[in-house]
Amino acid sequence: MRQIPSIIVIVLATVAATGCGGSGQSEADKAKSQACDASSDIKAQVATLSNLPLSTSSVDTAKTSLQKIDTDLKTISDAAPKVSDNLRSELEAANATFTTEVQQATEAITSAQSLSGAATAVAAAGSTLQASYEKAFANVSC
Repeated sequence: MRQIPSIIVIVLATVAATGCGGSGQSEADKAKSQACDASSDIKAQVATLSNLPLSTSSVDTAKTSLQKIDTDLKTISDAAPKVSDNLRSELEAANATFTTEVQQATEAITSAQSLSGAATAVAAAGSTLQASYEKAFANVSC
């Protein structure tokens, strides 16, 4: 009878170590899902940026969207090496290209000398990033 609690502990530890039975999803599938979700979120953030009115109140919204895009780009960067060969190269190329565009847009907004200059930079960033996203991620097959 003393062995039953020990057996239960061993079984529970084994189940916990295997991820509670596993989700049935491979590491590559999880990485693909993460990267594709991040890509979709980037698209949504770019849409937010491109629809902002030319006003000083848009600057904070733009900064938040750019921070979210930066986080999504990091997610793609981390996930891409774990996905299949074709998608990996698509994600890596798109991520590299779009990261440069985001950095330039962020720099333009944050280096503006005035709030109205930042608002103008936000408006330009919205249209530029919209076109850049569509070009960079056009071949990504999520």
